[in-house]
Amino acid sequence: MTQELQWLASCGRHWAEQRAQMALSLADARGRGDINDNEYQELLHDLIRTDRLESEADDLQTKTMLVTAISVLSNLA
Repeated sequence: MTQELQWLASCGRHWAEQRAQMALSLADARGRGDINDNEYQELLHDLIRTDRLESEADDLQTKTMLVTAISVLSNLA
């Protein structure tokens, strides 16, 4: 899923780029032990909360890819 997030981090859609970059940063922080699994999952879920994402998302395919990639990262914790 990190490949999808890396692609999304430079896909040209500001709302997706921000969230993908943050998800990648969170994965790195978790890998370093800077945040625990519970914090990691909560922060990832914050990135895809539907009310905020719905108001910003302008492309369903990109939104779906973002939500799926972040959900997979969260489930791996």
